[in-house]
Amino acid sequence: MTQTTPSSGPLRGIRVIDLGHWAAGPIAAMVLGDLGADVIKVEPPNGDPARGMGVNFPGGWSTFFLAVNRNKKFVCIDYRVDAGRRLLEDLIAEADVVIENSRPGTWQRYGLDYDTLRQANPRLIYVSLSGFGAHGPMRDWLAMDPIAQAAGGLVGITGSAAGGPAKVGAAVTDTTSGRLAAFGAVTALFERERTGVGQLVETDLFSTAVSMLSMRETEFQFSQRNPPLLGTAHGQIVPAEAFETADGRRVMLCVYGENHFAELARLCEAEHLLEDPRFATNTNRHDHRQEMVDELARIIKTKTEKEWTERLAGKIPYGPVLEFDQLWAHPQLEASDLIMAFDVPGLGEVRTVGSPVRFSNHRPTVSSVPGEVGRDTVAALSQLGYEDADIEELAASGAIQLHGGACE
Repeated sequence: MTQTTPSSGPLRGIRVIDLGHWAAGPIAAMVLGDLGADVIKVEPPNGDPARGMGVNFPGGWSTFFLAVNRNKKFVCIDYRVDAGRRLLEDLIAEADVVIENSRPGTWQRYGLDYDTLRQANPRLIYVSLSGFGAHGPMRDWLAMDPIAQAAGGLVGITGSAAGGPAKVGAAVTDTTSGRLAAFGAVTALFERERTGVGQLVETDLFSTAVSMLSMRETEFQFSQRNPPLLGTAHGQIVPAEAFETADGRRVMLCVYGENHFAELARLCEAEHLLEDPRFATNTNRHDHRQEMVDELARIIKTKTEKEWTERLAGKIPYGPVLEFDQLWAHPQLEASDLIMAFDVPGLGEVRTVGSPVRFSNHRPTVSSVPGEVGRDTVAALSQLGYEDADIEELAASGAIQLHGGACE
């Protein structure tokens, strides 16, 4: 287990109010929690809608929710009522960072937007994630990861001519936006050390998707052609795609340099490829893509994935296309220290993906596991100085929930 006591990490002493829901906002808060920040996840009476997301509910828990809500305290505040809104204002007045990922304008309705909150807390860093940003014709559109992938250009360059466009299998705009938002928060915290003043940090799923197209945009600038759908293949480099092996697995080759192509031919015992003028340079191979791919596909089909790994790995850019059953059991995963496992009462061990960023002075650990709505309301308010009588009064008014379940 990686479960330990709290308060370690480079962000210890930083208090974060997580107003996020679904994925991107909660991921941003979780990243800060992994770095030692004290993260208070504030949920409304019915909880984060991600608690009911999907079709996989082991022990009654949504696997979506389990994946993005470690290292947080769970507080239930009904900010739609006056007492709850005032309580949330009090919490934020003592906070360093607020994270929200609602549609632009949502928090203004409750007086919990950045321009209002900074009046009481000028050191506040307010991180706002949305689907399409705070401006422009798509500002008020509802967006989830697949929508952002589509509108942001990723779907249009993913897929194959035969199968048509496809989204990336992972929630790349959600996960990347969340980590970029955490980066923005830490950058703003660094600047606050110099200025003493907080600021508004904004990002959105659409911008994240477009940011992944930097090289493709420059390519389009000079070609003025929409990129073709090439499946696993690269648009300009040949060969650079996945090939099937003798045992039905797939391996990825990326022959980006002429030295790589020469080494590939030698390792494949196919030196005749070097003598073929159609394959003499990458430009030639690009012009004769199908002939090159057909020839290499025939060669790769003669050996198993294991045989090609032994022969090619470390000598040219190469990697097996790992299926999930292979990936999650692969020794490289353990060596990369990417899995953060913890025990959830009544469920057992949960494995989640940790940070791809590693520090020599800090190893992220799990100090708090996902909990029921309102699990930590009493503890969090007590830590912030609220007396028992104050907490009981808030509970009686319906502004807070003291334990798991819906707010009463």
